[in-house]
Amino acid sequence: MNAPTVSFVLPVYNRAQQAPRAIESLLAQSFHDFELIIVDDGSDPETADVLRAFPPRDARIRLLTLPSNGGQGLARALGNDAARGEFIAVMDSDDVALPDRLEKQVAFMAAHPGVTLAGGNAIKVSGGQRLPMQLPADDAEIKARLLLVDGAFVHPTVIMRRAFLRAHNLNYSAERRGDDDYEFYTRMVAAGAVFANCPDTVLEYHRHGENLSANWHRLEQDKFPLRRYLLGLYYPDLTGREVNAIARLMQRGASIARRPAFEGLLAAEKAQRMLESVYGEDHRTLNAILERYLTVLRKGLGVREGEP
Repeated sequence: MNAPTVSFVLPVYNRAQQAPRAIESLLAQSFHDFELIIVDDGSDPETADVLRAFPPRDARIRLLTLPSNGGQGLARALGNDAARGEFIAVMDSDDVALPDRLEKQVAFMAAHPGVTLAGGNAIKVSGGQRLPMQLPADDAEIKARLLLVDGAFVHPTVIMRRAFLRAHNLNYSAERRGDDDYEFYTRMVAAGAVFANCPDTVLEYHRHGENLSANWHRLEQDKFPLRRYLLGLYYPDLTGREVNAIARLMQRGASIARRPAFEGLLAAEKAQRMLESVYGEDHRTLNAILERYLTVLRKGLGVREGEP
């Protein structure tokens, strides 16, 4: 059997109502040369029955069933390991791919052979509203925005070159249950990946209370090591203490004592003077991101900009 051009990887956990809509949106793609790898991540019996009904309908579908819930990272990693396509495309079980998603993204990757991983724009569907989401287009800005651990990609729009993952032994971490996508992106940065977002809108991105990303208190704590890792990549001349101080001041909802607050202030101002790009990141965007946090911090400390 010839390998398909694209392997869709779709983890599912207890989504008996939403998953069929997501799967049908993939089967309705105008680009047909793909396989769909559904990973049942230890779902309840109702969801398992729903998923088992799909492979007999379409020879492009493969169902991998895990004996218990291992989390999104593990499910995505196993799906990627099973993929045979030139490209791996990400999908979530509660979203809807627009009919020409794959057609547009495969054309984009063919037109941009230097791009390793690309996302796309989306329509955020939440509370009866449909809001357009515009993502940064170029590699330098995307890499800088990764420091926010938000707003660089809409993860279920992502498509990537499988050969790059194999060459660099890259996959999703089975140890993380949140921000597994951004943890994956940070390691791709270190491996020399080139990022982009294609200009087309390719997905309906459904947000609701059941979404993993709704548990922001725990997820915010998980962002700390990701920011620390990226700061170490982008600012290799900072000490480990300085990197920790900046990552700490960026943590939303965290209270910081006066001394570590000043340490973070001084470290971030030092970072803003380091303008040489190491991995292709845009330091003007990085400086603007740091300045947002510094403005709040200076106000809290009663320090005017430029004061020691």
